[in-house]
Amino acid sequence: MSRWPSLNRPITAPKQLLVEGRTPEIFFREWIEAPGLKGTVEVRDFGSIDELTDFLKVFTGRPEFREGVKSIGIVRDAEKASPASAFASICSGLSAVGLASPLGIGKFSQETPRTGVFILPDCSGQGMLETLCWSVLASDPKNSQRLECVEGYLSCLRSAGVETANAAKAKIWAYLAGEGKFEPQLGRAAQVNMFDWAAPPLEALSTFLKSI
Repeated sequence: MSRWPSLNRPITAPKQLLVEGRTPEIFFREWIEAPGLKGTVEVRDFGSIDELTDFLKVFTGRPEFREGVKSIGIVRDAEKASPASAFASICSGLSAVGLASPLGIGKFSQETPRTGVFILPDCSGQGMLETLCWSVLASDPKNSQRLECVEGYLSCLRSAGVETANAAKAKIWAYLAGEGKFEPQLGRAAQVNMFDWAAPPLEALSTFLKSI
C-alpha cells in the first residue's frame, strides 16, 4: 500500500493532474467532467507540498508513466507563500526528477512530458481553493444575501472574541453548512453540483485544465 493512496490506482490517461490534498482531489475529479476531460485526465493527490518531490520520484519512476504520460498539471495554493515562491518550490521538485519547468505560472513547458503549474486562487494573489470558490459564489447575484449572512456570522464571532484560524475556509464551511444537505467540504459540494463550472472566476483555471 502506497503512502499516497492516489498511487494505488493505475496510470491509464496521458494527462495527469496533481493536486495538494484529498479535498482538492475530489473537487477536481468532479470538475474535469464539466469540460469533457474525464478519461483523458486523471487527478491525483500528492499530499502536502513538502511531499511533492518524493511523490514525483515514485510517480515518474513507474513504467506506465514513462510509456504513456504526455503532460502533467500541478495545482497548489498560495496560502502562506507568494505565488512566485510557490511556483519556485514546484519547479524545484520537477527539476529533482529531471522534468522541465513550465515557462511561467499558468503556462506549460515545451518538452515531453509537458509540465504546467497553476497557483491558487488565480496565479497572482495569495489564497487557496476556498478563496477561489468564494469568488465563484460571489459572482452570482442570487447568492449576495446568503454571503452577507455568512460575513455577519463571522463578524459576530469576532465580536465575541472568536478568531477563526482560516477565514477563507471558515466562510466556505459556514456557507455550505447552511445548505444542510451534505458534509460541508468542497469536494462533497462539488459532487452535488454546488458550483457553476462556467463562472467567470474559474475561467483561467478552466483554460489551464483544458491545456494539460
